[in-house]
Formats: sequence, C-alpha cells, structure tokens
Amino acid sequence: MIEVAVVVAMTGLDPQEHFLYLAPYSERREGPESVADYVNGTRRFFPMLSDGVPKILNREQILWMRYEKLPPVVDMEMTVIEKLTIVELSDGTRIEGIVPIDRPREQSRLSDVLNDAKEAFLRMDTEEETYFVNKVFIRRVIPR
Repeated sequence: MIEVAVVVAMTGLDPQEHFLYLAPYSERREGPESVADYVNGTRRFFPMLSDGVPKILNREQILWMRYEKLPPVVDMEMTVIEKLTIVELSDGTRIEGIVPIDRPREQSRLSDVLNDAKEAFLRMDTEEETYFVNKVFIRRVIPR
C-alpha cells in the first residue's frame, strides 16, 4: 500500500490531515491506484489514519479532499481541456481552479463532467494543490 497525506473537509468539521492508503493496482485503469481512483471508485467508506487513530470516513460526508498538486492531464487518446472554474459548495466554501477535462470531444463540456454519475468527485487544480470536490455538495459552478 502507498501512504498518501491529504487534508479532508467533512460536513460540520474543520479540515484535518489524514493518511489514506492506495493499492498497488487500480480497478479503473492500468497501473497503481491514484487519489482520483480512490475517491471515484466503488468504496462508500474510506479507511484512513488521522492523529495516529484509524478512522473510516463516509464518502457522502466528505466535502473535499486536498492533495499535493498533481501533474497536468495528458492523454493522447482524449481531448484535454482545462476549464477555469469557481465552485461554490453548500457550506459557502468557494474553490477556484482549473478543471481538467480528459474526455472525447463530444463529452468535453464542464456539464458533462459534473453530470457523470461514474465519478462522485470533481478534480480541481489550484496554483499549489489539487482538490477532489464531492459533487453532492456543489451548489453552484461558475465557468470563467
């Protein structure tokens, strides 16, 4: 397992550092599991470690998860569009960043990504970090 430090914001709680553990293989693609695979996979509960205490977090209660900035998406077989976007969450939090869209051209609108039921979390890249935002808590999206 690969240990990864993330900051997790849950409903009604202050954001807190956690460690999650990625598998050496991904259920969604070839190679090791990524944070995107972890949050958008089949797990409804995420085992993590916080302050040395094991915890299992309900995916439906996570507002967002913040991770070190990931490299840009590059996929030669897909259209890659970077859409500057502001996301407002149900608790009033606003996150501004780039939403990388790596899909075929006919499915490359921001609304296509938001409406994709196969992915519970939306990736957003800011200047310094990558967020995975739980779509359940998105109140409004403002494309720039």
